[in-house]
Amino acid sequence: MSNRDSDQFREFINNLEREENRPAALNDILNLLAFKPANEAISTIRGVGISQIVQCLNVSDKAHVDLTCEVLKVCFNKFEPGDVVKNYTSHIMYLLRHEKSCVRRIAIDEVHKAVSASPTLLPVPEYIDVFVAAAQMVSDSDIGVANRAISITSNLPYEAYPKVLDEMKICLEYNSSSKCNVLEVIVNVSCKSNEHFKLCADNNYIDFMIAELQTDDILYQVNILELLSRLVAKPQGINYLVKSGGLNKISEYVTALKDNPLKGLITPGYMKFFGSMAHNYPKEIFEKHTVMVESLFEAFDSHDQTVLPVALDTLGFIGSTIEGKLCLAALGGKYIQTVDNVAKIIKNSNSDTKIRALNCFSGLISIDKDPSAPKSGPIDHRVTLMTREWFRTLDAKPMETLLEMCKNPFPDIRQAAFILLDAVCQHQWGEELVARTAGFIEFLLDRSIVYTKETSEAKYDIIKRLARSPAYDTNITARLQTYVEQGPFYSESVLEVAMEEGEN
Repeated sequence: MSNRDSDQFREFINNLEREENRPAALNDILNLLAFKPANEAISTIRGVGISQIVQCLNVSDKAHVDLTCEVLKVCFNKFEPGDVVKNYTSHIMYLLRHEKSCVRRIAIDEVHKAVSASPTLLPVPEYIDVFVAAAQMVSDSDIGVANRAISITSNLPYEAYPKVLDEMKICLEYNSSSKCNVLEVIVNVSCKSNEHFKLCADNNYIDFMIAELQTDDILYQVNILELLSRLVAKPQGINYLVKSGGLNKISEYVTALKDNPLKGLITPGYMKFFGSMAHNYPKEIFEKHTVMVESLFEAFDSHDQTVLPVALDTLGFIGSTIEGKLCLAALGGKYIQTVDNVAKIIKNSNSDTKIRALNCFSGLISIDKDPSAPKSGPIDHRVTLMTREWFRTLDAKPMETLLEMCKNPFPDIRQAAFILLDAVCQHQWGEELVARTAGFIEFLLDRSIVYTKETSEAKYDIIKRLARSPAYDTNITARLQTYVEQGPFYSESVLEVAMEEGEN
């Protein structure tokens, strides 16, 4: 800024001393700085300081506070990420603890900018108090402030956590919403590494989560289960629950659900938790925690519509790995009956449940969803035999039934049917069934049918598979390969228009 601008800025700052002049002076500062380039504004702001602007926050007039916040925001926006916290640390600490949420929001945004730019931008020894203050704001009554605080506290340098995690415990003394925010941070941090997890466990946060499952607050309990589901997807999470006895406690809670009048509201949360564990460690869970397996199958027997959708998601998730399929098949008749129930749900349910049942079936039959599955070469023959038998439960003529679902006029159902078809075509037996089903190849190659982008891409992936299959004669294979070369969105009409334009 020019000397004239700097003198004006200083004059406006001095005008803040008299309360009756403050609104006009704040507007003058706002107008002066709003459109000035950052490099012109920063030297003047730093030369004069912001102390007198900050003092304008100590009034009860909301409009006055809002205007002061707007001025501070304009000042802060001139600086690079982290520079406001570095240059005005004491002010930021004051703003973080201000009674007005709009003031806290300005300060937490500056800390968030710094941490988002780089977790090491603010060295821990100098700014640990800022990090602690931000962490304690996860319990803030303003949701926007609390969410910023969660994001900041979830992404700090490792060396900040011993003090931050200890000081953040104060937030566990507040309401369930506050505690959920704290526990979300804990799960975010715990999932980073074994070392991060150990810090959280040593501060008793993991044990606290499990103990809190005994709360009478159903929504809070469901939120904890959602967080635990994320935690047990990590080796450090499941290992701790096994060694500490936490998993046994949770199994006891599941057993006690049968006497709980609110069972229908709580069971889906436990089912998601169980599914997350069983997806990664099916053998251990199926052998040692049978009560969880039984609760899953009971959902299919009872046809309870509050639990059934989650049961479908869970079963498909568990069965999406090869080990999961083998563990499910090892359960014998009970599981076979459940597969039969899923097939009946596909044929006889409302749209939403039908879609989830189709996706469940896709998970049970697919092999590509398992990263450990061989990318080439033969699949375990047991999986080949099992998946073929499971698909046959769909109908007496399962491929004809699937073809009709792929023609369904409702886009969501059609998309789910194509996903199931893709799962089927991951097997040689599936490719052969498509080849033997009258009209199926012609239907797939027909470009006159209009699909959503997602369904067109799903169909294209299926045709790419079939184009590499030995199940078709040379003529069909050539047509499939041509489709692949042309891409998922090729259109004869587009080609004709392009040719006509080229002739003109």
